[in-house]
Amino acid sequence: MTLLQLLLLAAVPLLAHSHSRWECPAPRSSSTGIKNGPCGSQPLSLYQTDAATDEIKPGPLRIIFEESIHHTGSPFRISLSNDGTDDGACVLLDHVPHNDCCRPDFFDESSYTKYVVTIEIPNVKCERCSLHLSNPMTDKIGSDGSPSGIGCTDPDGSCFSVYYSCTEPFRIVGDENAVQRNEYSCPDWRSVNEDWPLVWVGDNGEDVDVNTSGVYRRESSIWSEDDFTLTTVPNQYRQDAGGLCGEQVTATITSPTTTTSSETTATTASSLTSGTTTTATT
Repeated sequence: MTLLQLLLLAAVPLLAHSHSRWECPAPRSSSTGIKNGPCGSQPLSLYQTDAATDEIKPGPLRIIFEESIHHTGSPFRISLSNDGTDDGACVLLDHVPHNDCCRPDFFDESSYTKYVVTIEIPNVKCERCSLHLSNPMTDKIGSDGSPSGIGCTDPDGSCFSVYYSCTEPFRIVGDENAVQRNEYSCPDWRSVNEDWPLVWVGDNGEDVDVNTSGVYRRESSIWSEDDFTLTTVPNQYRQDAGGLCGEQVTATITSPTTTTSSETTATTASSLTSGTTTTATT
């Protein structure tokens, strides 16, 4: 065995902890393994007042994030920071289900599992705002993560393993009715996303309740292999809203490696018809 092979083997335990990060808007850190939330060692307060060069408008915004290590059923949460600080973030979309189809190769970034969602940016004015991505590892919580389990809570709760990523700062340019982000009162995310599903697919294809914000179990659904959008939600969450990340995802991007019938997750013909997946343990 060569010295290089030995070094790579020694690094595997560290690399295995890596998981997810933003792709667009651009992440502050390229690491997929940040475990001290919400943003690791690069807080928004370190950025100068004029640091935000990208500008977005309120309303629909297409976003893209990616996964470098597969964790079955581990969902995502997307939040908007305060102006100039990562404190006081507003949840924009919660219980974004995991894509259990794929097994990305950490050493091959082109194989990373992509997720594309259109979210709603509130009508605010902000000079240095950022999007936060949180990813509780519900594959690690045993029976608590089953459809009948108690789940785990985040932030600052019982989810003992969570990965984070934050975008570089951007400006939000609201209209004449916009309020300053620091004066904005965060609504319940469900009131803005009333048609976001209340149930995803849990262990063994059973329904898992996702109605409670901040309480997570193993939650999965079907994502498109063509444009990487979630196929089981209304079109408003799949449409290309243009803007900063618009038209950046095409079918020419290398699709992640899909699982085979011998692996943990299998999708049946009947479940595809109904818009659910079935988990088969082997």
